[in-house]
This record gives sequence, C-alpha cells and structure tokens, in this order.
Amino acid sequence: MFLHRGTLTKMLKQAYKDGLKIAMDNGWLYLAGLYWEASIKSDFVPKETLGEIIKLTGALPGEGEKWECTADGNQTEMPIDTTINPDNYRMGPLTITDTLQIGTKGTIQRFVQDESTGVIYLINNVFVNLVDKKNIEYDKGEYEPGDPMYSAYGVLWQNNVCRLKAHFRTDEKNNKIMESLKGVDITPEVP
Repeated sequence: MFLHRGTLTKMLKQAYKDGLKIAMDNGWLYLAGLYWEASIKSDFVPKETLGEIIKLTGALPGEGEKWECTADGNQTEMPIDTTINPDNYRMGPLTITDTLQIGTKGTIQRFVQDESTGVIYLINNVFVNLVDKKNIEYDKGEYEPGDPMYSAYGVLWQNNVCRLKAHFRTDEKNNKIMESLKGVDITPEVP
C-alpha cells in the first residue's frame, strides 16, 4: 500500500481517541477518523498495521463487520458506508504545492491547486506526508497512485489496492488569503 506506515499508525492512534471506524467489506479493510478515510485490499495491509489495529481495538473485524472503537474500549456495530467511491472525485487533478500555512490551532496545512481553474484549497499536511511511494509493493502487482483528484469536500489518492480520502480544511481566519490567491499560480516550478 502507498501509505506511510508510521504516519498511518499515528493517525490510527489519534482516531481511536475520538472514534476509529473500522470494517471489512468484500476483502477491503476500511479505516476512518474524523477527517479521513482509507480502504485497503486486505492482502496488502502490512502485518505491523494489522498488529497496531489489534493492539488498539482488540481484534480485526470479520467480513461484513463494521465497528466504531474508542479509547473507552467500546466496539459498537455501526451502520456506516464503507465505500470510497472514486466516481465522486472527478475534478482535477490537483497539484500539491510547496506552500504551507499554519492554521489557527497550529495545524500545518498545505495548499493544493487545480491548475486548470486556479482554485486553491487547504489540506492537512499529514495527508500529503501519508502518501509514500516507497511502500508500494510492485512485486505483488501494486501500481503507483495517480495524481490526486478532488470533489467539493476533499481529495482522493488511489491505486489498485488502496484509496485515501481526506477532507479539505477550512480556516475562517485565513479566508481572505485564500480568496486573494485564487487564480494565482502557486504550483512548483518544474526545472
């Protein structure tokens, strides 16, 4: 899978504090926090990641099971949609820029831009760092994720074994900056 294991582990631990959603659906492991979702073919989930999930939740869900787990130890059967539908993400692709912004609560946010429209969005930088092509298992048939696509709500990275969906950030304090940058090309220069 193209997800950085250390970053994913941190995200799982954080999500577990607020309510980690986890499911097994048609051979895909679904994981979700408040602002992100990931779906990974179960054959491609690293043993270390499975171990971390078991350490947090006590078990892995069986086929068709959907749980919400919290630090309080609750495992509540949840009627959640575990499908990350790529058809909803048809705008883009987005260009990940080199421009960062510190949000009002100290969150490092990355500017992403649709080059064709000039529209700029913010995304938590942790999601940009989560995409790690060094972990791709080419020998098992995995291929590289394409450029991120987006919808009105967030960004989707995907390949044949993994999908990562992340919500855009909103920062009302910095809306003026976002509006003034609209249409300005902030994409990195290619030498």
